[in-house]
Amino acid sequence: MTASPKLTPDTLCVAIDIAKRYHDVLIRWPEGREKAYKVANTRAGHDELIQFLKQQKETVLAVLEPTADFHRPIAYWLAQAGIQVHLASSLACARVREALYTSWDKHDRKDARVLMYLLTHGMSQPFHDPLREGYFDLQEISNTYQQISQARTRCQHSLVNHYLTLYFPEMERYLCTSRAIWFCRFLLAFPTPASIMALSREAFVEAAWECVGRKVAKQQFLEGLYETAHASMGLPVAPHSLAVGTFQLQLRRYLTLTEQRQELETQAAEYLIVGSRVIDYPFGK
Repeated sequence: MTASPKLTPDTLCVAIDIAKRYHDVLIRWPEGREKAYKVANTRAGHDELIQFLKQQKETVLAVLEPTADFHRPIAYWLAQAGIQVHLASSLACARVREALYTSWDKHDRKDARVLMYLLTHGMSQPFHDPLREGYFDLQEISNTYQQISQARTRCQHSLVNHYLTLYFPEMERYLCTSRAIWFCRFLLAFPTPASIMALSREAFVEAAWECVGRKVAKQQFLEGLYETAHASMGLPVAPHSLAVGTFQLQLRRYLTLTEQRQELETQAAEYLIVGSRVIDYPFGK
């Protein structure tokens, strides 16, 4: 890669290896002089570093390796202070570390030098802080959506591979859509075949009518469920047992996660439709 156009002969380069408690900082002046020290990952530590950098006459360019979200606060405050911030790819760091030190082992001092190497050779990209650029809300909606979706998938696997397998295996075929809210509400009311068989056909249809939501041929559908319950191979567990209570707990969790995901989808749609300005996404249209 060619050298970064921002890296001029009078640039003061700063490489910061991010950690949870303390950051390792390596500063290199244009004449080649270096200084290495640790900075506490606190606001006071950030302010001390920023104050020192702003006292320098040279243009300051800092580089970080994205490390979870630990790099975000210091990157924000550096940018707020008018200091240019770049990010270096974790993959590039690993490759350069192996080339320079013939090792993949993590070592904070070495990592700071790896970052300095990447910065001085133009192998970094400018950091666009979401809060400063105005798309922080949308990013957090996206991140939260991912976390909820992953938790929902794990919960669904638990329902299918454990609870339904034990208590009501035949119901798995109805969990065929990503928005099966009626499925959870039905099983909360009728978690086992025994809870259905305790009622007559007519009483079950009446009790379950609202649980399954809108359906074509709902009467026939519910009567089919009634017959399925009588032929179920599920364990004959008492409907009000503690074991069934744990099943219902997971059903409520799955239902809550589904509703939260839908709420985030609505928020994202409203944000994009009624936003006061057009968002220029870094990844393009």
